[in-house]
Amino acid sequence: MALIGSVPRRCVNLPPGSLRTLASCVIGGRVQDGPALEEFRKKLGEWLGIPHVFGASAGRSAFQLALEALGLQDGAEIIFPIFTFPVIPMVAKMLGYEPVFCEVDPETFNSGPEHIAPKITAKTGAILATHLFGQPCPIGEVVALARTRGIRVVEDCAHACGVRVGGKQVGTFGDIGVFSFAEGKNMPCFGGGAIATADDDIARRARDILAKAPIPAKDTLTKKAFSIWMKWLLTRPFMFGVTAYPVLRLKLLLGQQLMDSAVGNELLGQFMDTNPRVSRLSNLQAAIGLLQLKHIDAFNEGARHNARVLTERLGEVPNVKAPRSLEGDHIYVYYPLTVDPAKRDDLRHYLLRYGIDSKTTDMADCTTLSPFLKAGDKENKRNGPSEASILEICVYPVISENKMLRIARAIRAWAGLPKS
Repeated sequence: MALIGSVPRRCVNLPPGSLRTLASCVIGGRVQDGPALEEFRKKLGEWLGIPHVFGASAGRSAFQLALEALGLQDGAEIIFPIFTFPVIPMVAKMLGYEPVFCEVDPETFNSGPEHIAPKITAKTGAILATHLFGQPCPIGEVVALARTRGIRVVEDCAHACGVRVGGKQVGTFGDIGVFSFAEGKNMPCFGGGAIATADDDIARRARDILAKAPIPAKDTLTKKAFSIWMKWLLTRPFMFGVTAYPVLRLKLLLGQQLMDSAVGNELLGQFMDTNPRVSRLSNLQAAIGLLQLKHIDAFNEGARHNARVLTERLGEVPNVKAPRSLEGDHIYVYYPLTVDPAKRDDLRHYLLRYGIDSKTTDMADCTTLSPFLKAGDKENKRNGPSEASILEICVYPVISENKMLRIARAIRAWAGLPKS
């Protein structure tokens, strides 16, 4: 059993000094409020190249803040990619808007103007331009289409913090950009999220909303921060190999689920019970954000390098398609292999036996989920990519190049190909 040298499915990326900053905020009574809040807003805005930035307690909260700050008409339609994290259109639905789903490119899983234009109606109030898995969508063309119709553009940058198109940061092309600093993203801040805009009216409304919004309790923030720091520790490759990996191997031997999180209808059911509302970013989260801004560009370049190594060594593998960078920058927050759905789990189990954990995706074809079914729709109807075909591999720079080569050899061996 491969304990030493195991590869986790996901590594929490916390910058140097995170534990020291956490302890300092707790001891100094600066968990909720403090000087880091304004400084982080300023520095994040400078890094993005945009005048107005506002923090929220989570990425989901930031998206809700973005929709409320847009000031759309009640009942307006919002166009989403069919393949996305389903909580996002659920937020829109719970706010009284009508999610409308458009197709996506089968190579990038992103939507372009050719997918969006057929879904525009007189009721369309906004388009969600999603940069999925760290690859930008054709944002310039999407914004140009929206401008001709007088439609707002919200950029979902949850997977794309630090992606640039023509030297310009994503999240600054549309009317408003939404960022997530959750533990599974490339720039975790013990949770948190942000919106960015150059529109003064949107900024004014966002400021007014946040002035009335609560901030999570100190104990809640502290417990979450220590929990995420522990996940950082346990997802270091060595620690993963001697803690979580043996448990996963035992679960595989017993035929049990491999510590997968709730997805699809189960995920939406849990979310709808939370009574979501906008809440503010904490000083602790902002303090970690300031540390992250010093390292995030180098981190993203390390992930790009590992992704290139893996893609080049994989070559052409039967029943497996590596992600291709087709549109500008790509930071590979997630590296999604597209696998024959009938063989996906077999590949996953094979890799795990050789010390390589992998992850099924949290994305979903939203038209198959109960809250978005229309009258007369059938639950087994499939329009978009199948989540059953996606297997995510971690390419974060904490994983060495030698391990990337080992992952490529293992996938090729599974397919019956020469390892080199």
